Amino acid sequence: MYYQVMSGIVLGVEGSLVRVEVDASNGMPYFSMVGYLSSEVKEAKDRVISALRSVSFPLPPKRITVNLSPADIRKAGSSFDFPIAVAILGSFELFPIQQLKDAFLAGEMSLEGVIRPVRGLLPMILEAKKHGLKKCFVPKANQKELVGIQGIDIYPVATLKEMLDHLRGYQTINRLEPKKFKAGKKPVYPDFSEVKGQYQIKRALEIAAAGRHNVLIIGPSGCGKSMLARCLIGVLPKLDQEELQEVRAIYSARGLSYENAGYPPVRNPHHSVSPSAFLGGGTHLNAGEITLAHDGILLLDEFSEFKKTCIEGLREPMENHNIAISRVGKQYVFPSDFMVVATTNPCPCGNYPDRTKCKCTVSQRIHYRKKVSRPVLERFDMILWAEPVAFEDFDDDSIDSDTISKRILYGRNRQKLRYEKESFSYNSRIPNDKIDEVCNFDDDTKTFMKTIFQQKELSMREFYHMLKVSRTIADLSGEEQISIEHVAEAASFYNRGMELE
Repeated sequence: MYYQVMSGIVLGVEGSLVRVEVDASNGMPYFSMVGYLSSEVKEAKDRVISALRSVSFPLPPKRITVNLSPADIRKAGSSFDFPIAVAILGSFELFPIQQLKDAFLAGEMSLEGVIRPVRGLLPMILEAKKHGLKKCFVPKANQKELVGIQGIDIYPVATLKEMLDHLRGYQTINRLEPKKFKAGKKPVYPDFSEVKGQYQIKRALEIAAAGRHNVLIIGPSGCGKSMLARCLIGVLPKLDQEELQEVRAIYSARGLSYENAGYPPVRNPHHSVSPSAFLGGGTHLNAGEITLAHDGILLLDEFSEFKKTCIEGLREPMENHNIAISRVGKQYVFPSDFMVVATTNPCPCGNYPDRTKCKCTVSQRIHYRKKVSRPVLERFDMILWAEPVAFEDFDDDSIDSDTISKRILYGRNRQKLRYEKESFSYNSRIPNDKIDEVCNFDDDTKTFMKTIFQQKELSMREFYHMLKVSRTIADLSGEEQISIEHVAEAASFYNRGMELE
């Protein structure tokens, strides 16, 4: 008899449904599996045969064919064990055939029939929900990562025997209660009050966090660049439920657990990271650091020390907010909508512009700064220069992170209200064709903007970035119209020319 169930695989970071078909017929006893299978999927045959004995069902002498459809997509992973075993039981009518009509199944099995966890389960279930499936039978060990899924019933299963008894009506598997993801304790980061001086940098980082603007901080060693970047992480608002589910699905696809208490993800790769680990790819096509930072922060300390391929590879993700990775006959698009916070020294020794300490030659400084090309610099909304801290700054009271966090939340709420009917939610993501509609200013401000455009020799991309920063400054001030003061402050945060002096 023919029987089928639905399962799935992960392609990149997205789920894709797979139909598991089993046909048991008379003929020479044989067990075959087809459908463009990897070696670990082919090995499922032996695991399934042994697991079926755990429910007192040794395979009868029949010709059994298992097909995983569609046949043009390579099937990898161990998540097909469980659906194959259940489909075989269904083909021999060991339970009512309508029981799994609108169900999704996934899970690895031990030889004794225990359902083991698999990676990438969350994006698969979201895809099943999108296609109208009503219930999912998944490994009990995966239930923690599935908390918060709405619109589809989740049934955690411990063993194949438990599943068969449930389908026969001998016992009931309890449904996982649908509830919102509960955030844990907020991660601890340095407080802005701990950083002395650097008042302009603090103000710029507040604006950047409110509008999700990309920031590059340049300055000598020991001036507090890295600590300021880490302080910024601590003032970011929580993700909403939709953003949180998207982030958790990405981490699930990588086989990682997202543990950041509902706050935006933070990725801080070392500058020696390989291009495939940074951008994504590799033999098994995994998401890179830039995708794991989706809806969060990509913190790049010692930015100039990263490999050239990594630095230049940021061009498209910073502009398009995704990265396309091609394989033979197919292209996979990974989401990469992150906020870059990068820090770097102005020269190899890290002491410039203090000529008494800096021993670098002019050509060495120019060569070091050119490690970050002009096209990459143009992707940053703010380029800030940090000065060495003066002794007098140690006596000044600095504003704390809680105060800054409240102002950031106010600015973001204004943006969400303004863009509630748009496809974007932040000022930094305003499409160029919406700039004139969103950025309101009078004739005097327009004249001033023209002066700034000419004096700083801005490209159109840089000019639009400055307008978006001005829009965020106006939001933090509670004003709908952009004024000369807002534009002037935004222009002061873009000092690209200094690095070529």
